[in-house]
Amino acid sequence: MRLYRVFKPTEFKLKFANGTSINAYSIVNLEPLSRSPIYRGSIEGVDKYELILILHHQDKIKLAEKLQEDMRNGLRENKKIFPGFNQALKTDIEIETASFNDYDPDEIYDVYSKYGSPDKVFPLIVIPKVSKSEYDNIYYRTKARFLASDVPSQIVTEDLIRDNDRYRWSLLSISIQIFAKMGGIPYALDRSVIRLEDPSSTSIAIMGLGISAHPLHRRRGVGYITLFDHNGVWNFMDSKVLSMDRQEDMSRRIAGLLEESIKKLLSISSKKNNILVIHYSGKEIGRREEEAIKRAIRNTESMNKFAAVYVLKIRDSDIIFGLQNGPHTSKDGIPTDYPPVGAVIQLKPDVYAMATTGYFDLGEGTGRSMIRANIRKGLPTIKIISRHRDAEISNLGSNISDNDLLSTVFGMCRLNYVAISNPVSREPVTIRYSREIAWITLRLIESRVDVSRLSRVKYVMWFL
Repeated sequence: MRLYRVFKPTEFKLKFANGTSINAYSIVNLEPLSRSPIYRGSIEGVDKYELILILHHQDKIKLAEKLQEDMRNGLRENKKIFPGFNQALKTDIEIETASFNDYDPDEIYDVYSKYGSPDKVFPLIVIPKVSKSEYDNIYYRTKARFLASDVPSQIVTEDLIRDNDRYRWSLLSISIQIFAKMGGIPYALDRSVIRLEDPSSTSIAIMGLGISAHPLHRRRGVGYITLFDHNGVWNFMDSKVLSMDRQEDMSRRIAGLLEESIKKLLSISSKKNNILVIHYSGKEIGRREEEAIKRAIRNTESMNKFAAVYVLKIRDSDIIFGLQNGPHTSKDGIPTDYPPVGAVIQLKPDVYAMATTGYFDLGEGTGRSMIRANIRKGLPTIKIISRHRDAEISNLGSNISDNDLLSTVFGMCRLNYVAISNPVSREPVTIRYSREIAWITLRLIESRVDVSRLSRVKYVMWFL
């Protein structure tokens, strides 16, 4: 095996309203990219909101008041870490608290609903820590209850507020997630995920496509789509219920989902040529589901309206590789042998291994080194990326290379509104939030709520 290439975080700077930076924390000085959705004009965005309402159990008022004080005024001990919600994001929104008696989603929503309309009041809900692997927990039930009324929400756990070290570094991330759920765009990539010779006549869209089975009822599942533009700007998501034991039905419904999504995508494109790059995760699907996805792509008539369609499968790997005597060392000065983040090794034609954790140099281009690592413990995370030419479409002929397509994966790893201290996410955002989308969507289905019929939340990043 040989090193194919190394993608660097500095190649994919982040774009804000007033400039670019390698660091997401620059949002405080450079301001959010947009205060409203770029691709959905009917959602008015952040400026419509008047109140962030912190909903808490009546016995946890001190935790709620601490969160309220810090969200209002920032951290007293270090405002550089977090200056306050309005100060960081240049908004003018009141922040108040309201209590409920029991950890019951219906009661929590009833308290929230007394404070105004959903497009003016944003719910910030404080609940106990739960394991997200438990399908029927208070986190998912509460999220689903609010989404059933077309309301995105932000949840903060009580133990996070008590853990001062984690809490203070999470406040800006929490605020950025709220901003995105209100319809704003915190930041995007400063460059296209694929460099084009003539960008004036061609547009590129990046789609995350997946299937997840119900954790308790394996015959029931959901197919979902997330859609981003060439700079990683959020467009929309959609989903459909699937019968997991019927492959033809799975393919037909996924094809229907693709057809509807492609029509929306093409309706807003003003370019002569449109290119679609599909990322799908191999993490939670079997061969039947994978074949259903490929068949759906081939059988979707609207696919032929694209100049080209490319398909990448992205999955976890137990492969390990490193860089002997590399520049990153432990606290004791011992070389860690971590690979550079973005290092790619070609395993065979159209199949690559990419390191999404490892070391990186944030001082590159400044004349000095700032070597850091995004591995807290353990070994580097390696993703296998395979190009599936049998599912691709090329109507005009295309010279987009494997390197260009790998660039879409690494570029989308740079966009993470949840853990902003990590310059490169372990996986691209096209597939990162698949479990959240699937599990909450399945809960909504149980309540006979169809996400595709909701008018607001599918156009904001409600799953953060």
